[in-house]
Amino acid sequence: MNKILISARSLQNRIENLQSILQRIQKANALNEKINELNKIGDIKDFFSQHSLLQHWIQQCTPEEELAVKSILAIEQGPQVFSNLNSNSLKDFPGLLKTLMEMERVYETIGGIIGYQLTILKLILAQQIQQPSIPQNTRYLHPPCIDISQNSPETKRAVRWGVEAMSHLAVIYPVGGAGDRLNLQDERTGEALPAAELSFCGRTLLEGLIRDLQGREYLHYKLYGKQLTTPIVMMTSHEKNNHQHIDKICKEHQWFGRPSDSFRLMIQPLVPMVTIHGDWAMQGPLHLLVKPGGHGVIWKLAEDQGVIDWLLEQGYDQALVRQINNPIAGVNGGLCAFVGWGSHYKKAFGFASCPRLVNAAEGMDVLVETKTSHGVAYHISNIEYTEFELRGVPDVPENSGSSYSQFPANTNILFADLRVIQKALKACSIPGMLINMKNQVPYTDAQGHTTHAPAGRLESMMQNIADHIVDDFSKPLATLSPTTLSSFITYNDRRKTIAVTKRTYVPGEPLQETPEGCYYELLQNHVELLKNYCKMQLPAMSDETHYLEKGPSFILLYHPALGPLFEVIAQKINGGSIAPGGELQLEIAELDMRDLNLKGSLLIHADAVVGSRDAQGLIRYGEGAGKCVLHKVSVENRGIDWTAANQFWKNQVSRHEALQIILHGNAEFFAEGVCFSGDQRIEVPDGHRMIAEERQGQLHCRLEKIHAPTWHWTYSFDEQDNILLQKK
Repeated sequence: MNKILISARSLQNRIENLQSILQRIQKANALNEKINELNKIGDIKDFFSQHSLLQHWIQQCTPEEELAVKSILAIEQGPQVFSNLNSNSLKDFPGLLKTLMEMERVYETIGGIIGYQLTILKLILAQQIQQPSIPQNTRYLHPPCIDISQNSPETKRAVRWGVEAMSHLAVIYPVGGAGDRLNLQDERTGEALPAAELSFCGRTLLEGLIRDLQGREYLHYKLYGKQLTTPIVMMTSHEKNNHQHIDKICKEHQWFGRPSDSFRLMIQPLVPMVTIHGDWAMQGPLHLLVKPGGHGVIWKLAEDQGVIDWLLEQGYDQALVRQINNPIAGVNGGLCAFVGWGSHYKKAFGFASCPRLVNAAEGMDVLVETKTSHGVAYHISNIEYTEFELRGVPDVPENSGSSYSQFPANTNILFADLRVIQKALKACSIPGMLINMKNQVPYTDAQGHTTHAPAGRLESMMQNIADHIVDDFSKPLATLSPTTLSSFITYNDRRKTIAVTKRTYVPGEPLQETPEGCYYELLQNHVELLKNYCKMQLPAMSDETHYLEKGPSFILLYHPALGPLFEVIAQKINGGSIAPGGELQLEIAELDMRDLNLKGSLLIHADAVVGSRDAQGLIRYGEGAGKCVLHKVSVENRGIDWTAANQFWKNQVSRHEALQIILHGNAEFFAEGVCFSGDQRIEVPDGHRMIAEERQGQLHCRLEKIHAPTWHWTYSFDEQDNILLQKK
């Protein structure tokens, strides 16, 4: 008989057995009744009779711990988990119990440990027999999308709504990813590091998220004169000490100048890896091989730990969710337009989407139409790339010969009404459960032989909470506008929406999903900014081959508070040119740069980008930030050392020469009609203004004391929703 059929039959028998056990457990009301039900299972009695040491340990357990241990035996994983026990293993027993208790608590709504195993076996069986799980009377349609890729009046209006909405918008960041394919290590200790520690453009991915948020908050401050302190919720994990690393980064940066109590950290549970045979993978006696269990638990954790209520009590009833490994999402106004649309139309849920590449390891957003006994139901959903075959969705291009898919990409950038989320959790506490058997792990069979087998863990998708936000109609709708449904999708350029840092670049392989590829798309966005908006003359953009071999044709990096909108930056930077190989780094928000001609490197750094810090170390947005005016200035130096081993995406760059302008506190720098040549470092102390001028062909810098800022930008909306800047 076919081995797959034998395996499928074995899995089916195990599923039926676990279903019977779980039904009896769930009918029991008290904890001791549940334990008594497990005690009736003959295999559990036999196992204890053969393992006296385990029998001794369990007598010291609490009833909750006893239930968890006996659940392991009920799902037939005793031989794997408790193999080779001896008295020395006693020290590892508390660690195992901690993992089991967390599993039992988090997966309580699906039956705890037993329900976890039952769900996985069902998913493995579905993959084994390739049985499509398409519900009857269901169709997948292209969803209605709001196009925000053009700087249209509608997009500008949505951006304005988004800036206004920030006063009641929280942010939620899943930051607990392992980042295994990045192979990150501490250079000093060799310790494996999580994805949040990846240095991109000179800063960790975590710091990049906070800077993007700060840029939007500063934009709100400049328009409305009110400082916001957006609550930040982060889901960490214990994988690679992720939680400790996140906590350390926040503390080292003094919580990024924000009150520490404006942060809430939730720890994502680690769950066992399960082989294709349905058995738990082990690292050693009592040591489960565990990984983060998917970000779909984020909603349940937020509800169980009172985080949603904490936000609602402060008046934050909506949230922007953004994954950490996509540093490009904050470019220009995409996030503002996305949340603006959702907030203004009081939507329950939203997906920020873009074109999806065929055969990419990305999910797709679809409109699900289901015929019901009362009419037709519609909802927007995500289908993960690992589920395409099971869901009967072919990964084909939208048009013959196109590289883009028939459905838009899921990007893990989400909008959520928190009260609606609370209601949806009552229908489904852990959405989008699936298993992806993509890893090979060591596996010990019943005879004690160790081999390798495909394995995965029960994952879940946070975006699939939208499957439980459904709109009912009496009959099929001929057309659906974006305002019709409770959920919505915005559609933007791909390079302004998603470019992820998932894996280390390997020469000869595609750039997609690598830090190098993400940086390349960031440069493409900066070409658009400087050329189309700022009207600067630029060198031609390098193609991918030249970029990988020789480096970028030019570099621009800037603090998000400079904009983050391109239309704002264009009123601060106008005209001029950057020569091939030029480098412009702008760690500043209050900048007035006209007709700069740059050959080499120019680095402007204000240590107070958006305002000053008070006695408690909190950043207070205000006009006391560093300021720089460069009009008709030329900068000529040898710039970047292109023969060095530069890592441009990390902003690890060696230079022969550079012009560095460093502004402390509310320092100001002014230069007009002058040329800076060679390697120069100019520092302006707090409370001073430096004026650079040429006298008889020589550059002179004059320092004068200031008691208050001599100028600042004011922002305002006009009737067409353009943001206008005026220098005062």
